[in-house]
Amino acid sequence: MNRKGLTLVELLGAVVIFGISISLVALLLSVIFNANDKILEQSRANTEGTIVIAHLEDLMRSFAVTDYSTCIDNPNCVTLESHYTYELSGDSSSIILVTHTPPNTLQISILNNQLYINGVVREIRNFEIHSDSYIEKTTVNNQLKLKIVIILYVNEGKTYTFTSNQTFDLSDVPAS
Repeated sequence: MNRKGLTLVELLGAVVIFGISISLVALLLSVIFNANDKILEQSRANTEGTIVIAHLEDLMRSFAVTDYSTCIDNPNCVTLESHYTYELSGDSSSIILVTHTPPNTLQISILNNQLYINGVVREIRNFEIHSDSYIEKTTVNNQLKLKIVIILYVNEGKTYTFTSNQTFDLSDVPAS
């Protein structure tokens, strides 16, 4: 007997198999897109956090810290002070001591989920600074150990932590 066409059971089986295949492909694409979003977010956080910490470290390294003070009413604040620097003389034949009165200052603070550098907010795109971010100051043997921890977060609660550790030798203005 030569029959042409499909039976209803064969057609129904083909539709079920096709439906299962399509749902598996859709699930796979969803997993790929979600993983891509997470990787993109992590990449952005690493970029932003690294840029912020590198900026802070560059500022502190280029600043000749000789002393520091804490800020009133904000434990997450430090004012670095430069009371003197050594500079080349005009003819570059000698190094001279230059005193700064009042001292040059560099203030770094974390307040209300914002990072301030000399009173100006440091903008951070796509993220906010978590309230657990902090600045820790420790003085041992005329050395200031400064630890700045910046925690970035997004609305979903994922956090990314970045840390800067710096050590400065504190000293009085040398006798001329």
